[in-house]
Amino acid sequence: MRIGIDARPLAVQAAGVPRVVSSLVRELEKIDEANSYYLYSHREFSLPFRNPRWLKRIGWRVSRLPGIVWFLTEGRRAILEDNLDIFWSAMYIPHLALPPRVATILTVHDLEWRLYPQTMSLKTYYAHRLLVWPSVQKVDRIISDSESTARDLQRVLHFPESRIEVIHLGVDSAFRPQDRVKAAEYVAGKYGVSKDYVLAVGTVQPRKNLATLVKAWKILRDRAAPCCQLVVAGARGWKNTELDETIRRLGLTGDEIRFLGVVPEEDLPVLYSGSSVFVFPSLYEGFGLPLLEAMACGVPVIASNTSSVPEVVGDAALLVSPTEPEAFAEAILRVRSDDNLRRAKVEKGLSRAAGFNWSRAAAQLLDCMAHVVAAKHSSRPPTT
Repeated sequence: MRIGIDARPLAVQAAGVPRVVSSLVRELEKIDEANSYYLYSHREFSLPFRNPRWLKRIGWRVSRLPGIVWFLTEGRRAILEDNLDIFWSAMYIPHLALPPRVATILTVHDLEWRLYPQTMSLKTYYAHRLLVWPSVQKVDRIISDSESTARDLQRVLHFPESRIEVIHLGVDSAFRPQDRVKAAEYVAGKYGVSKDYVLAVGTVQPRKNLATLVKAWKILRDRAAPCCQLVVAGARGWKNTELDETIRRLGLTGDEIRFLGVVPEEDLPVLYSGSSVFVFPSLYEGFGLPLLEAMACGVPVIASNTSSVPEVVGDAALLVSPTEPEAFAEAILRVRSDDNLRRAKVEKGLSRAAGFNWSRAAAQLLDCMAHVVAAKHSSRPPTT
C-alpha cells in the first residue's frame, strides 16, 4: 500500500494528539516492512526516519499559511503525485485535497465539540464544526480511542457501528517506576516545587476541571490536613478566568498550587514518579493518556468517574464525581494516609497499564488500513 499520513500534529507542541500520532508513527516504522508512507505537513517536524520507504512532504511555498490552506494547494499536488491508496488523519481530513479513489481513515479522539462546546475556544469549536463534521460524514472508517467515544459517535452523530473501530492508546516504555524520593528531589530542584506534591497533568482549560481540585485543596487546608503542594503540568490553555478567580477568592497561594506550564517530554516520567498521588478530575475524556502514564510509573490515581476514564483505569484507580470537590479531598486524604490502599492501587495500576502498548495499537491501525483499502478496491466498478 501507499499510505498517506496527516503529519500536521507532528509539527506542533508535543501534547495530546501530537503525542498519539508520534507514538503510532514510530511503531508503524518498526513493524511494517512492506508498505510505503508519505507524511504531509505544512511545516517541518523533527521526527527522523531511517527507512527509505518513509518520505516527508513538507510545505515550502505557502508554509506560513494555515495547514488547511497548504493541503488544498501544495499538499494536494503532492498527494496526487504520490498516487496514494489510503490516507489517515488524527485531526480532520480536508477532502477537497483527496481524490475519491483514495480510501480514508479518521481518528476521532472525542466529541467535545458536540458534548461540551462551552469548554472550547470559539476558534477551535468552529474549526471542528466546519471541518470535523464533514470528515466524519465522508470517511470510509473511523477509529476511536475508546469504546466510550465509539458509543458517542453512534449516539450523537448516528455513525454506524460497522464503520467504527476501537483502538486503545498505548504507554511508552519510558514511563516506569522510579525511586520516589530521588524523583521528588529532582523535580524540586529543577522546578522549585515541594518534595511532597500531588500531580495533575493536562492543558489548563475548562474541560480538565481544575476548579474542582482547587476547591478540594481549600477543603484540605481548612481541615489542617498534612501539608503538600498541588502541581499542575501543562500548557496554559483558554477560558481560565473563572479558574483564576476561584484561586483568588479561596485565598490559595503559589506555595499551595503551582502551575509549571509545558514540561519537556523527557521530564514527565520523573514528574509522575515523584508525586504522592496523581489526580485527574476531567469532565470528559476520549481516552486520558496521562492516566496510563501515571499508572505505569507506579503512582496511585484518583480520577473522575465519567466518559472513558473507567474504561481506561478499571479498578486500578479511585473514581469520584468530577463535580464534587469534597469527594476529591476525601480520596486524596485516604490515599495519602492508608498505606495498604496505596500499595493496592499502585499494584493494580502497574498491571492495568501493562495491558496497553503502542506496538499493538500500530498493528491494529495497519490491519484496519489493509481492510479499508481492500474494501475500497472491491467496491470499484471494473475497468474496461
